[in-house]
Amino acid sequence: MNEENNWKKFSDDISNISKNIKSSITDKENIEDLKNSLKATKESISNSFNDLSQIVENTVKDEEIKEDALNLVNNLKHEMSNFIDTAKEKVSEVLNLNSLEEE
Repeated sequence: MNEENNWKKFSDDISNISKNIKSSITDKENIEDLKNSLKATKESISNSFNDLSQIVENTVKDEEIKEDALNLVNNLKHEMSNFIDTAKEKVSEVLNLNSLEEE
């Protein structure tokens, strides 16, 4: 239940951020910068988790612990990737609504 509340809070936070972005973005250059920033953030997070996986792979000797740690790292990597994708979708939705309202 607590985890569900946390994801609800994340979703609400993303919605609030999206609304703030909607009110401040006025030109296509800013939109492209935002898209590029989200893409770069996702790649950076992915690279960090890949590096962490390599560290675990190269340093942990116990196979059971190594497998559990790698599974945890991969799960966190996927969760963060999904979180960024959700943020991108919500921002896109808000921007599309904004462009429709202006027409």
